Amino acid sequence: MVQCIKILILSLFLFADAFSQVKLEVNTIPTKVDVHLDGVNLGSSPIINERVTPGVHKFEIKKKGYAPLTYDVLVNPAQAISLDFFLNPIYECKFKTDEKGLVFELNGEHRWDVEMVRLRLEAGDHTLRVFKIGEIIDEQTIRVDQPKKYNYHLNKSLNSSN
Repeated sequence: MVQCIKILILSLFLFADAFSQVKLEVNTIPTKVDVHLDGVNLGSSPIINERVTPGVHKFEIKKKGYAPLTYDVLVNPAQAISLDFFLNPIYECKFKTDEKGLVFELNGEHRWDVEMVRLRLEAGDHTLRVFKIGEIIDEQTIRVDQPKKYNYHLNKSLNSSN
């Protein structure tokens, strides 16, 4: 009988622990960002005094003009959690060249062979590779930190002009 009571008490503690609520705060830069937790919209940041159950949760942080962010977090029982997110802006960039017969590739995903192209790029460093007849003839790291127009000339670094 005593053994059954001990098991029952332990089960109640585990059950209560699994459904306990943990205080959650979410701050973002910029502010007024849509915060989604496990697919449910919690509202715009900052999020204060929200409650979340222990376990693994998925955050999706979204704002027009910024790169979306997805983040998994393990919430431990009886622990308050405060999360800070920084979203990278997205900038409109133009790439232009007067060179003929070149193929451009950005970050291994965007490819073009035309004189001018516009791309929406997340702020940060990007890798530009230039091909001629299937061979890499140039590779450069470009930093995107504002809307820019990049002019490519063979055998020169990428020039930017606003």
